[in-house]
Amino acid sequence: MGISTLLLNAFIIIICIFCYQIFWLDKCRKKARNNVFISFLSSIAIVLCMTFPFSLQSGYIFDLRLIPVLLAVLYGGFRPFIFITFFYLSYRFFLGGNGIFPSVIVHFINTSIILGFRYFQWNNMKKRKILFGTLLTFLCTILFSIFAFMNEIRIRGTLDVECIYFLTNFIVINTLTALLSLYLIEGMIERYKMKEKIQRAEKFFVTSELAAAIAHEIRNPLTAVYGFIQLFNKIEITEKQKSEYLQVMMTELEKVQLVINDYLSLVKPQIPMKERLDIRSIVHQVIDVILPMASQNNVKVESNIIGSLYIHANTVHLKRCLINIAKNGIEAMSNGGILRINVKKVKNDIVIEIIDSGIGMSPEEIDRIAMPQYSLKEKGTGMGTMISYSIIKELNGDIEIKSEKGEGTQFSIIIPSS
Repeated sequence: MGISTLLLNAFIIIICIFCYQIFWLDKCRKKARNNVFISFLSSIAIVLCMTFPFSLQSGYIFDLRLIPVLLAVLYGGFRPFIFITFFYLSYRFFLGGNGIFPSVIVHFINTSIILGFRYFQWNNMKKRKILFGTLLTFLCTILFSIFAFMNEIRIRGTLDVECIYFLTNFIVINTLTALLSLYLIEGMIERYKMKEKIQRAEKFFVTSELAAAIAHEIRNPLTAVYGFIQLFNKIEITEKQKSEYLQVMMTELEKVQLVINDYLSLVKPQIPMKERLDIRSIVHQVIDVILPMASQNNVKVESNIIGSLYIHANTVHLKRCLINIAKNGIEAMSNGGILRINVKKVKNDIVIEIIDSGIGMSPEEIDRIAMPQYSLKEKGTGMGTMISYSIIKELNGDIEIKSEKGEGTQFSIIIPSS
């Protein structure tokens, strides 16, 4: 009797908890908006619970409204307390009945104890919070049930067995629902904090690897410059040698400048000037650049472009991206092979496929591609691939990789067409 109604209330509360995770906790947790969302969901849960109650006695309605009140104040604080108290009291007075004042008394006892609990800053103690919330719900439910017992005795002069049975179930279901709700919320928050820690660790790892890559790229040119400066100081050199040495030093310093520019393009990208580009023309220019390297490595370059295809992009950046990936494909074919560049339109996207018949990559290597300080080349740092990914990201595009060990690799660059 009435148990199905109480279970419906429990279902409503659990659904609201999952809505909190799906629509807020997994996306953003700015404190001010978080409190508003908690207040909103708690108010919905309170109204729905009070809209579907079980009436055992005249003027007394039994539901699980205490639990959303507990959750709102425990996890939201003082502002949600003010909001839901106004909302709750307004709706309870609207419903009317003899149970108004007992429910108001229980509400303020419940929320006062919760606010006191928060004041002592025990919020980070998961087990204590679950125990506290469950015990408080149990005690407040017992207190409300005592008021109901007293009302029953006042009206009938005795306690009905059916009433005792229902109120016992009322206490048990309230307590178990509070325990389940607190356990779910604490689990969600713990998983969110773990996700934040993992993201921070990943950022630190990427930063340290990127710093190592930069140091590796800069060290060799600076070592050469340092060596030539020592030559200037220690031995007598002719004007011709001095000119040659200065030219080499300038070349090495230009390499350093390029590395620094690459780094800045990754960590502080600027909005490039975009124009409508013919992919056919860009691909032919890229092929002209990589042909000497392909010839040295006994690699044949083939292309297949279907129709006239256009995108909005920066010419220099797009060519740089395609050249980086194409050069990686050539270097993967140490014994020669064929590098294919295919361009086609798929729905509203332009797909540029760069396919080599080289050594290929394992799934683990694909997962680590575009990470700093990771390269399949002996002297590589992964900077070129990182820059390529950054360029395609600027175009709201994507890069997909298919590869098998010994079977070659296919880079599919997907860019929205213009």
